[in-house]
Amino acid sequence: MIVRTRMVRWIVTTVPLILLCTSLSIPAQAEPAQAPGCDPGRSTVSHRDNIQVAGTSAFEPCLVDTGMTTGESGLAIDSDGALLRTVTTGPTGIAVSEDDGATWERRVLPPGTTPDLADGYRDPVTDRFFYTGVGSGPVFATDDRGRTWTAGTIEPNLQFPGDWPRLFSGPPVQPRAGGYPTNIYYCNWTVPTGLTSGTRCYTSRDGGSTFQQSGPDIVPVPCPDPLFTPGIGHGRGVVDPRDGTIYMTVSACGRLEVAVSKDEGASWIRHSVPDSHTGGLRSIVDAIGSPGWVPQNLGGRINPVPAELSASQLSDSISLDAEGNLYVVWIDSGSYLPRLATSSDGGRTWSAGKQFAAPAVVQAVMPAVVATPEGRIGLSYYGSTDKLTWTGYLAVSDDATEPSPTFASAAVTPPGAPLMTEPCCWANGIQEYTMPRWAPDGSLWAAFAATRPSGDGEGVVGRLIPVAGSGS
Repeated sequence: MIVRTRMVRWIVTTVPLILLCTSLSIPAQAEPAQAPGCDPGRSTVSHRDNIQVAGTSAFEPCLVDTGMTTGESGLAIDSDGALLRTVTTGPTGIAVSEDDGATWERRVLPPGTTPDLADGYRDPVTDRFFYTGVGSGPVFATDDRGRTWTAGTIEPNLQFPGDWPRLFSGPPVQPRAGGYPTNIYYCNWTVPTGLTSGTRCYTSRDGGSTFQQSGPDIVPVPCPDPLFTPGIGHGRGVVDPRDGTIYMTVSACGRLEVAVSKDEGASWIRHSVPDSHTGGLRSIVDAIGSPGWVPQNLGGRINPVPAELSASQLSDSISLDAEGNLYVVWIDSGSYLPRLATSSDGGRTWSAGKQFAAPAVVQAVMPAVVATPEGRIGLSYYGSTDKLTWTGYLAVSDDATEPSPTFASAAVTPPGAPLMTEPCCWANGIQEYTMPRWAPDGSLWAAFAATRPSGDGEGVVGRLIPVAGSGS
């Protein structure tokens, strides 16, 4: 009886204490942290052939502001997810974020560095970041995200102040024993205007310290149609990691071509993308007839290069997946909407062009593409639903090589709050491209610019985050 009484007393006094301690030791389930600049109330729209469809993947759109003015809008993402955005103005530098865009720090480039027509590029093998601007060099490199810089030289010196520089990298055709593991390529125009320019490339085999001319120029071809110009520049090249083959888009006589080199730029062959139509002098007539460009300039907001004239610009217009599939994008000169074509045989043949603008978009400019090794592609561009205001768009496709692929698209801004409250694209200085990049966490980022009352545009970055449970 005494034993039973003691047991009852122990249960009555001890068990409640155990339960109380247990309840105190288990914290409440915390809500997942909201990523900077994201809008949980919005999601991507799935569409195919410009018609909205039920989608299997969903992404949440985001927009973050660097708090700095910008020239051209470039972006690189390090292997740990840090963001490096080019180019900041006043002073010239890069904006760096190591917390998903929540905070940004300006890392200044050496004194005298130009922000004009800038290009920034990260070597994915080493995380070394390169920067160059218009002029005869140099190419700057940093291994510590812009805290310190070294200057590389281009030999022989450029024959003119180089315009439209593009940097990219890849393995050499024949593996090197020691030294820097990849080739760094620098390509620019051969004359200071894209209308008649060819492309000249230089190669660095020492990590960007010295660049030597790679081989002959990619020369423009005569145009039988006087409404088209021999060239309008080139896009950033990509290098096949399997064999060192270079693929680079060039524009010629109103067509998109892909220049291919299997010997590190020593020689080139060119393949036409048959379904591409990249504009011509008729774009001037179309610009005059657009609803906003002439009133914009007459009202004092000088915009020397309207969206129609920007339709032929090429930047990050080609990408490559691990199986060797090539993806190219351009603006169709008839509809002024973005198109995508794919090739599975090294650019010799191409699919028909596939329109990928979000359903409400009536005009677009500056499309760019980036592929993952598995073949998921990310797309960025400026788009307009009324040809008067413009904003940034991002899109993702998992079946881009299919005849009718599905795209998940979203504007980076909510309705009624566009990045540009006026016609695109040069009212706030030179804006000639967008740049999408995949992050290690599977989200898609891209650099854009936003309207300011005067001076350079505001440097912003858009993002698509996969929605949990959506299959994305």
